[in-house]
Amino acid sequence: MTATDPRRGAWQVFIETSARLQTVLDDDLKASAGMSLADYQVLMLLHDAPNRRLRMRELSDRLVFSTSRLSYQIDTLVRRGWLCRERADEDRRGSYAVLTDEGATVFRSAVRDHGRCVRALFTDALTDDDGRALLDIMTRLSAHLTTMEDRR
Repeated sequence: MTATDPRRGAWQVFIETSARLQTVLDDDLKASAGMSLADYQVLMLLHDAPNRRLRMRELSDRLVFSTSRLSYQIDTLVRRGWLCRERADEDRRGSYAVLTDEGATVFRSAVRDHGRCVRALFTDALTDDDGRALLDIMTRLSAHLTTMEDRR
């Protein structure tokens, strides 16, 4: 890519903007809900999952966390009473992270303030057409990454 390639410019703005958004969202969640953005993401995935539980491997893949980072994250949330671990009876090797009732309550409370912050920082800056275009671009990038990872 050359310095004049618009894809290079898009890449640079993407890196800077995504880092800024994550930092501001993390700071806001810590101040308003006493949790990090990573905590929120784990709670959100489990809240939306069937029976509020996911295999640790699936969580690791979806969060793009190493096994050790996920284990630390889950342990932190277990200590807070927001999650528990369950052994996977079907194969006895894996385990599940399960959202507790307290974790679901904490998540639903955090959603209100976090939604306000996301709207102010992100969605209010986009038109519906922008949202559709960005969704299309991010979906294509996600599929491309999956293809590239499958080749490794």
